[in-house]
Amino acid sequence: MGTRPEHGRARGVRRRTSRRSALLTPLGLPVLPALAPLTAALVACGAPAGGQPQAAKVAPGKVVVMSYQNTSPKLDMQQALYAELRQAFAPRGIEVDFVTTAASSNDAKMVQLTTMHVAGTPPDMWEWPWLWRSFEGMLAELTAFVARDKIDERQWIPEAIGSMKQGPKVWGVPVSISADAMAYNLELFEAGGLKPPPQDPDDRSWTMEAFLDTAKKLTRGTEQFGFGGSITGGIDWANAPTYFGYGPVDLAARKVTIDTAGFKGGVQFWVDLLLRHHIQPSNDELSALRTSPGQAAFLTGKVAMERISSLADPPRFRWGIAALPYTPNPAQPRNASGRISVHGLFMDSLSRVKDQAWEVFKYWMRPDTNQRYVVSDGHAVSPLVKTGSELSLQDFQTNMGANARAFFLQAQRSKVDAWGFYLLKDWSKAQAEIAPLFVETRAGKMAVSEFAARAHSAVERLASF
Repeated sequence: MGTRPEHGRARGVRRRTSRRSALLTPLGLPVLPALAPLTAALVACGAPAGGQPQAAKVAPGKVVVMSYQNTSPKLDMQQALYAELRQAFAPRGIEVDFVTTAASSNDAKMVQLTTMHVAGTPPDMWEWPWLWRSFEGMLAELTAFVARDKIDERQWIPEAIGSMKQGPKVWGVPVSISADAMAYNLELFEAGGLKPPPQDPDDRSWTMEAFLDTAKKLTRGTEQFGFGGSITGGIDWANAPTYFGYGPVDLAARKVTIDTAGFKGGVQFWVDLLLRHHIQPSNDELSALRTSPGQAAFLTGKVAMERISSLADPPRFRWGIAALPYTPNPAQPRNASGRISVHGLFMDSLSRVKDQAWEVFKYWMRPDTNQRYVVSDGHAVSPLVKTGSELSLQDFQTNMGANARAFFLQAQRSKVDAWGFYLLKDWSKAQAEIAPLFVETRAGKMAVSEFAARAHSAVERLASF
């Protein structure tokens, strides 16, 4: 459920953090050509960059922010960023208390935040990856703040800000994006005499059929596989058909679209990859390829391509990042593969310092501060369109050794996770019933047609628009 980080740690590889630490040191942005404008904006008397409104005159107060991250190094990065924020806000009399959570899963964090709200002692604001519907009835509406401060919603990727809204009502602000892209092992491609896949999502030659053909050519028995098996960083069954331009729901029409020909065809493709084409390893085959327990499939060096949103460690081989393959249909001619998981900042309706909390929201809308927040979340893409995500992309390349621009390009085209499935009321109840059905389907124990019918029914019975 939700955004799942890539797992695994390659033997003998130590994560390089010195560069990343420099990115997060107060006023310590590296002066690289692409980042020089951001550096100048940050150093110049702390003025907001990117056309953001100047800080409003707000009464003193204390804002409590609940962390989303709870383990190093991400939590350490965010603590450093909030220490810098506190320093900037101190002259204004606004105190910001960044408190950590011991909850280790999104479900546990949701319970904690809900319990605190009911008890009347919630944090004033927090970060969340499952959009606003998770906390319906608990959130402060931000529409008036956006209008008062003339915040231009066009500063964000449309899909990102759209996922924070219910009609004209604004319930959250995008702060970071986890996007899907395709990693490839350049050494395996060269050994196979094949051209690497394109970085541009609009390259019409990179279809699902071309992806399958490439994966077949790079599969060598059980010693090497063309594909690692990861469909998405979100809900696998819901995002699988997006590679053909189909999703599980149509929010505009308020319809469930799972038991339809296009959706079923998309699911069938991925099931066939494993059961019929055998271009990806089974669990036992993957275990045999690993050099350490739990190592990510791609990091074994025996997988030519893998869908990723992040990696725990840099590969020990030359690699690259390409766009996701896509086979268009008339209704979706532009690449809509995979998903973007939009992390947003939300404010509790019981907060007594809403004006002060809104100043924190605006602080993370600045291109300079926002990109550093993106880095602390382990992501490569900022939701702010004006930035081009220069800093976060540079950080990824420095620490992981590959040009990450495909993440940025794909994020402009992919739809929000599962096409807005997280915006259904009680979506998690439906997901709890559907997830094990898809496990059976991928194991060949349930036909795709039966899976689609049962999943469709579960969403209609348990969730609502």
